[in-house]
Amino acid sequence: MTDAALIAAQRKLIAPLLTTSLRDAVAHYFALEHDPARTQLTLIYEAPGQPAAFVAVCQTGIDLFRPMVVFRGKDESATLEALRQGLQRPRAYLFSALPEQRAALTRVAEVHNDAVNAIFALSPADFRPVINVLVQTTRTPEGLFRATIRASDGSLAAEAGISWMSSRYAEVFVHVAERFRGRGLGKSVVSAVSTHVLEAGRTPLYLTALSNVASVRLAESLGYRNTGQEEWSGTCTVL
Repeated sequence: MTDAALIAAQRKLIAPLLTTSLRDAVAHYFALEHDPARTQLTLIYEAPGQPAAFVAVCQTGIDLFRPMVVFRGKDESATLEALRQGLQRPRAYLFSALPEQRAALTRVAEVHNDAVNAIFALSPADFRPVINVLVQTTRTPEGLFRATIRASDGSLAAEAGISWMSSRYAEVFVHVAERFRGRGLGKSVVSAVSTHVLEAGRTPLYLTALSNVASVRLAESLGYRNTGQEEWSGTCTVL
């Protein structure tokens, strides 16, 4: 069996461990739709052909040195075993998980810079776009959309883009240089990216901690709505 065929077969087996809920959107993309050539899956079985847990380790353009990790399991024991088998020691990773998976991950890794993020989603009916002629659009080497605004000296004032795009969703990120905050530049670049995602037939997702008031206000000003779903993310180093 070729590597591509193996990944396809593994993905078919683990699909029932994921739901169509927005709280599984990130894991669904990386486990089931990310480039198979840059994805490694580890499955733990409760019976032949019946996985009880999985870990997906994905090389991405988000961080060239720290792979993205997502995981799911029917119980903590199976999840722990999948993490122990699927993660290398010592190595640092990015991760996205459910808040209730904290206990499993912290038993095998030290967690850093983590946050519980609310998942905001944007529907076409709610979208309130803004147009700013200063916005420039490009694509990354992976083909993902970017929108930027540059200062008069050429430095980057604001940038938004797509972290990943699945068959249903796309996660939008934004960064505004500190000296340019409070001018609406973040809203302008996020609006441009959101327009692109909607035109591509996907639902834009915006993940942020509710304690980040400025970020929440930006999202809501464009029509994003808090779905009530959450994800837990950060970096970790395997013990």
